[in-house]
Amino acid sequence: MDLRIKKTKRAIRSAFYELIKEKPLEKITVREIAERAEINKTTFYAHYETVYDLVDQLEQEAVAEVISQLNTAQGLLSSPRAFVRELYALLSKNQLCTEFFSAPAMAQFTAHLRNAILEKVQQDGIDSTQYENIGAVLVFIFNGIAGLQASAPELAEAQLDTISTFVEGGVRVLTNA
Repeated sequence: MDLRIKKTKRAIRSAFYELIKEKPLEKITVREIAERAEINKTTFYAHYETVYDLVDQLEQEAVAEVISQLNTAQGLLSSPRAFVRELYALLSKNQLCTEFFSAPAMAQFTAHLRNAILEKVQQDGIDSTQYENIGAVLVFIFNGIAGLQASAPELAEAQLDTISTFVEGGVRVLTNA
């Protein structure tokens, strides 16, 4: 990819990340992104059709990155505490995940992430029909992680243990262990 294209896309994304901290996704306009990125709207449209197209591409990249680094979805069932910690670490180091978890767009993003993890569950050979509530457990984890990211970092460790304990209990119920 041409260096100018990379710089332009980086500027657009950076501008978007700044704006998502300031206002809801629905209120962000192409004009605002272009102004912050110091480009014109035509340049934005050369790369993305709409703000939602930009968001969709960012989400797809973030989900793919998290899934590629997730050791195994099997861990959710075999070692829920480790799975929660691993997922927290992966989501915390991804800028888009961090921004979206604190934004109203969280529901759409977590739905994409949940579906990708459920797909990985199937790829890892787990009979997802046997564990029909795995999706609910994942939503619980995501909401817990979102809360942790919004809290003071020094509290996250203890709270992560609490979330892990609940997940572990929930998994035991799901698997009748």
